[in-house]
Amino acid sequence: MMLNEKLKQCRENSGFSQEKIAELLGVSRQAVTKWENGQSSPSSHNLTALASIYKTSLDELADNKNKGEVKDKKILHSNLTLIAIILQASSLNVCIQPMLPEEYGLPYTALLLFKFLSLLACSTWMAYNLRYEKNSIQFRKNVKFELGYCLVQVGVMLFALYSQLTFAGTLLIIFVTIIYIFVINPKYMNRTMVVKKNRK
Repeated sequence: MMLNEKLKQCRENSGFSQEKIAELLGVSRQAVTKWENGQSSPSSHNLTALASIYKTSLDELADNKNKGEVKDKKILHSNLTLIAIILQASSLNVCIQPMLPEEYGLPYTALLLFKFLSLLACSTWMAYNLRYEKNSIQFRKNVKFELGYCLVQVGVMLFALYSQLTFAGTLLIIFVTIIYIFVINPKYMNRTMVVKKNRK
């Protein structure tokens, strides 16, 4: 909610008219109207006086951050987290594919290093996205779930590498990723990874 909207709402909730607020502050009624219409803003002195009249804190009154901005940030964080999870799953899949160095003209060790550095970069990004959780208890819980998820995916990767069941490994990686995105994240990690449609 913007400052002008808060000023109007607080005045109406307190039962004051614009004329009364103007009288208490020693300003014109037109000035109060302009504040509430967003055409101008009260001075810091008047803002402090308004907070006192409306029996609210100055921080609460002056906080301009609206719910839309918070929601947009949450959507952005969810999208960044989702991209990191998908990229990590893709990197895992690349790691289990058989390497044919002669096709690329690159040494075997260089290809191997590239694969595992890509996986490390995506996993680091996933871990970095944990910072979006501000609740410390939920944060610790999310760290455990994400660590568990990564260990399961590494287990799937090692299984596919040593059994040479590449296709089965790919399917398992996809399955574990889907469960993590659509079940674990929303149910246990306080993350909404998909937009829920409103049913009429």
